[in-house]
Amino acid sequence: MRNLNIRRWSTPLIIGTGIFVAITGLIMFFITEDPFKFAHELVGIGFAVAIVLHISSNWRPFKRYFSQRSAVSIITLAWLIAISLVITSAILDKGESEELIVTQIEQTPIVLLAPIVNMNVSELIEQLGEDGFVVDNPEMSIEQVADQYSADTDDILISVFR
Repeated sequence: MRNLNIRRWSTPLIIGTGIFVAITGLIMFFITEDPFKFAHELVGIGFAVAIVLHISSNWRPFKRYFSQRSAVSIITLAWLIAISLVITSAILDKGESEELIVTQIEQTPIVLLAPIVNMNVSELIEQLGEDGFVVDNPEMSIEQVADQYSADTDDILISVFR
């Protein structure tokens, strides 16, 4: 298995998602009066300011990302995923949206889940093994591991996210 170059995909991903979060935070601030959302709105505005300051202090490296095909592709992908989540949330009720997200996580290979839970692949495989779910192939999904052990995917997800 080859090592991933985290910087190559993480910075464009941060740019894409950060801009999306900043814009939606500003939209929420001017539209809603819900007091629980107010904290998100203030954090969103602070995040927007931080992004502007970060971009202005790193303008040359920032511009370079938009000249790299892979970076633009990652930024575009992040936006498409985020927009599809908004559309999905608007179309489906909350329970259906959450179920859809859990289903996607269950179908994601272990090798891609490991960084999400701040582990390397071998650590996550070891943790699953300690909980009775021996994983021979890191390309297996949570769903495939559950099938292999005739277990509920929720039990394996609890092991992954503990």
